Amino acid sequence: MAAPSYTEDLTDLNDADAGTDWDEFTGNSYNAQGSFAADNAYQFIQGNTAITQICTKDASVGSLGYNNGAGTGGHGTDGAYFVWQTYGTNSNLGTYAQGGFRIVVGSSLAAFYAWYVGGVDKAPYPYGGWTCNVVNTSIAVDNTAGSPGAAEQYIGGAVYVVTGSNKGSPHGVDAIRYGRGSAIFTLGDLANGYATIPGFATQNDLIANRWGLIQETAGGYLWQGRMLLGSTAGNLVDFRDSNRNIFVKWTPKVTENFNLIEIQNSSSFVSMTGMTFQVLDTSTASRGKFLVTDPADVYLEQCTFIDMDTFTFHTTSTSADVIDCTFRRCELITQNDAVFEGCTFDSSTASAGLLASDLDVISTCAFISDGTGHAMELSPATSGGTYTLTGCTFTDYAAVSGSTGNEAIYNNSGGHVVISVGTGQIPSYRNGVGSTTVIQGSVSVLVDVNDTNGVAVSGAQTAIYLTSDRTELVNVDTDVNGQVIYSYAGSTPVGVEVRVRKASSINNPKYKNYSSIQTIQSITGLTLSVTLIVDPNNNATT
Repeated sequence: MAAPSYTEDLTDLNDADAGTDWDEFTGNSYNAQGSFAADNAYQFIQGNTAITQICTKDASVGSLGYNNGAGTGGHGTDGAYFVWQTYGTNSNLGTYAQGGFRIVVGSSLAAFYAWYVGGVDKAPYPYGGWTCNVVNTSIAVDNTAGSPGAAEQYIGGAVYVVTGSNKGSPHGVDAIRYGRGSAIFTLGDLANGYATIPGFATQNDLIANRWGLIQETAGGYLWQGRMLLGSTAGNLVDFRDSNRNIFVKWTPKVTENFNLIEIQNSSSFVSMTGMTFQVLDTSTASRGKFLVTDPADVYLEQCTFIDMDTFTFHTTSTSADVIDCTFRRCELITQNDAVFEGCTFDSSTASAGLLASDLDVISTCAFISDGTGHAMELSPATSGGTYTLTGCTFTDYAAVSGSTGNEAIYNNSGGHVVISVGTGQIPSYRNGVGSTTVIQGSVSVLVDVNDTNGVAVSGAQTAIYLTSDRTELVNVDTDVNGQVIYSYAGSTPVGVEVRVRKASSINNPKYKNYSSIQTIQSITGLTLSVTLIVDPNNNATT
């Protein structure tokens, strides 16, 4: 094939390498700070110059905006304006709630909208540095000046300064871009190297680029925008990477789809091993989604996803394998045709951890509840069926099937589902409208027989029958501990009658017969304590 290619889909608005067509916004006192200039002797992040501004006033706003000469045409659905900003006197910057950093978009210097995108209390502050802030203009605005027209012609950044600086030009704005914000990975092979996260970051971090999409940072890589692996309209990708920490950047003023890992091109191969994706701040508007758009080969092993949004695997892919991965506090994971083995679904933030289509290929997985929601919801697309569930465990879900909303399995298929549990824990279940469920698996039944003094009664004949058709499940005598222990492998929950007697001619003493209706539950089975009462009038001879 060819060496990996790393590109992006942003449009360069201005690289801030000259002061031409830059000015302060004037509406709503956004021009309360000092003069500005193109500066190549102070701070810059891209190219060799930034636009910097004197900020001497307390409790005031300073701004820097670029006049494009006409409307940009906008950034498109789920896109953004990307604005590099910094403030040199770190402790003097306002908080996020005060609008410490703002992005401004308008039709004139006096008519614009402004969005709060950062502050001294949000990374990388209070320690300072350049940050690439983003805004989608469909998001509710924080400030409006004048009556902005439809043309997005003036784009820039603003700061709210708590305490002015007596010298220097602490406010800086550098390169401004706009678009969907895609980090595009294509090509790659054994001979020329596979596509990787460090490969893209190397291009992103070139001083001539500084795209603000995937950048190297302490302990890993900082990511925002769409991570596009392969292209339906272009080339496939052979992506193989391992043992990387990816931090999902805090992006408060974008759509929820803005941060997205998307796999395109049915000929693509994507392998991630030992990768960790973690949301830095859960107050973000976009926690990061995972979407397999085309039936590519996808292999995830020993990866950890923390506080992320939804995961959607392809409906017709036969080669999506998710092995030993952990999804912690993530949104709904839609299985479709993916295989899940040895995975952990911990404290899902959705109504179910996994929207399952095929229980046969879900094995040795651990589901942990946060007290609400289900481990798995059976997709309406399945319309019922017979499955085998192997080696799965369910922690802190409802022990008894019902409708609490915290049962392990929610059968929302609209049909009849039979689940055979070979090994692992038997799950509780809830039925949706038009759905019925049968769980087949082994649970423990314990009948513990004592007399009125609490002494174990051995040799008591104990029989258990299904109440539905009188099928005899067990008929044995209690052991020396007064117990009968039985493993029931039928459908649960199920009604049974338990009978206990010890009154033959050889018994002394003789007891009154015992009978009761009980239920063998999913997960918990049945534990029954029986107290036999001496029958002084029993003259049985057989």
